[in-house]
Amino acid sequence: MKCQKCGAEINADEAMEARGQTMCEDCYIDLAAKPKACDPWAVYSAKNLPSSGSTVNEQQSAIINYLKKNGPTPPEKLAADLGMRMDDFEREMAPLRHMEKVGARLQEGRKVICLW
Repeated sequence: MKCQKCGAEINADEAMEARGQTMCEDCYIDLAAKPKACDPWAVYSAKNLPSSGSTVNEQQSAIINYLKKNGPTPPEKLAADLGMRMDDFEREMAPLRHMEKVGARLQEGRKVICLW
């Protein structure tokens, strides 16, 4: 049996059902626990709570450094250039947006990721 999202081989007893698809546990978790980019409470917490530890990890740092060097970039190109799956990229982007380190805007009718 194959995961209908990523194509990985899975055992029938490990398969998860969501939104009419059979998927592996990793894809199911990605779908169920997807972080929100626009979350006012997360933004407030990242900016105002001293214990929030607004630090970036290695992948988030790579995103910031890429944008410093290359400027506003479409999310798909940014993820591809950094060798990241879009699910992983979106997971890393949410905290960066909450910390107001990066944002998104329309440029020539197309969404781009840019530094805050």
